[in-house]
Amino acid sequence: MKVFISWSGSHSRKLGEAIRDWLPGVIQLVTPYFTPSDIEKGTRWSNDISKELTESQIGILCVTQENIHSDWILFEAGALSKSLDKSHVCPILFGITNTDLAGPLKQFQTTEFEKGDMHRLLGVINSRLGDSKLPQKTLDIVFEKWWPDLEQKITGIIDEIDLPEGPVRPDRELLEEILQLSRHTSKVSSRPSIAPAAIQDLLEHYIALHDEQATEQGSFQETLDSLQKMHKAVNHIASRYKGNSEELDELMSKFRNLPYVVEDTSSADDDDDMPF
Repeated sequence: MKVFISWSGSHSRKLGEAIRDWLPGVIQLVTPYFTPSDIEKGTRWSNDISKELTESQIGILCVTQENIHSDWILFEAGALSKSLDKSHVCPILFGITNTDLAGPLKQFQTTEFEKGDMHRLLGVINSRLGDSKLPQKTLDIVFEKWWPDLEQKITGIIDEIDLPEGPVRPDRELLEEILQLSRHTSKVSSRPSIAPAAIQDLLEHYIALHDEQATEQGSFQETLDSLQKMHKAVNHIASRYKGNSEELDELMSKFRNLPYVVEDTSSADDDDDMPF
């Protein structure tokens, strides 16, 4: 299985190399793809890298304070997310935390470089191997054996990074983000919930209608009568989403005006066509 390793900047490159060399030792069926040169990354984009992005099942992004806003990291993250499920695009945070992230990278499930998080990441990668994946106990044993080597190497690389003093993101930016999240949470939590009685009523009448049709009982009008019994419950549920879109509001309007009466399709001319 191919794992695409993305990096940007000299320290991120060293971190990516360490991950590339370590990963197959833990899970031997993994084949990492790592481009060692910025020049190669630029000139070979349309050929080799494009092919590897398409064929990879997991994408690892080596994110540091240096490249947190790197156009290249963001570009490859976007390219990976187009071909992979978001849960399989995995930014590893070296020397930074989730609160330091801003922009597109926040949409992914990140991994901070510490033992517990890295073990969980290995579990995600292992799960993509399907029938060939390592048993959980075996993965745990192998991880425990190889983790100290990676930890020592990564710690040495991070110690080389000359980080600027002060927070990665200004306090004002963090406060604004918290405020936006609080407003969103308040808006969602204040939305009226669906009453359990409505769900119960809908299920009871739906099952009854199914059983009538399955046993070929009832006329067209009796079927419409059964549908009408569901009207109140369906309307209750649908009304919770009023105003979300014009299409939905139009359907709700049609739904509320359903007559639940069998239309009379016969006409006076029908009698003239009868041969007797």
